[in-house]
Amino acid sequence: MQQLLVLCCWGLVALASVAPERLQNRTLEMVLDEFHNRSRIYYAFKQQAVVPSVERQLQMGTFVQLEVDLVQTVCLKQLRGTQNCQMKPGGRKQKCLACFKFNPNGEILDKSMRCLSQQVPIFQEVWKKQEQECENVKLTGEDRYRPGVFAFISQLPDG
Repeated sequence: MQQLLVLCCWGLVALASVAPERLQNRTLEMVLDEFHNRSRIYYAFKQQAVVPSVERQLQMGTFVQLEVDLVQTVCLKQLRGTQNCQMKPGGRKQKCLACFKFNPNGEILDKSMRCLSQQVPIFQEVWKKQEQECENVKLTGEDRYRPGVFAFISQLPDG
């Protein structure tokens, strides 16, 4: 019986470790898709680095934050998924900060994403604004859940 319990616990641990990775991969794909849907982007970009993401379970869902470094490739954005695109020598680089809030069913409650070249003079200012926007995304819906606030009815209506 104890062996069965141990196996069950290990299975739950393995399942829990897979789910966040899937959510982070999904988030990264959404960041890349949204970036490439911009009209001013002609060439495909691919991730050069992904800073370890923040993932937090909150009362109203899961908050995921990613910091992604993108580099320009030699392929047009329409060919992004069909070819092995090499990095363009001297190509543009973008740094993206994206955050998503998912409900327990995996649907997006809120999101914010900003990509910018680090060579832009206002990079630090814009980055700080995006970090604040991510805090707002993280708090989405959290003010609705306050234990005990709606737990009791003081008086039933006459009826």
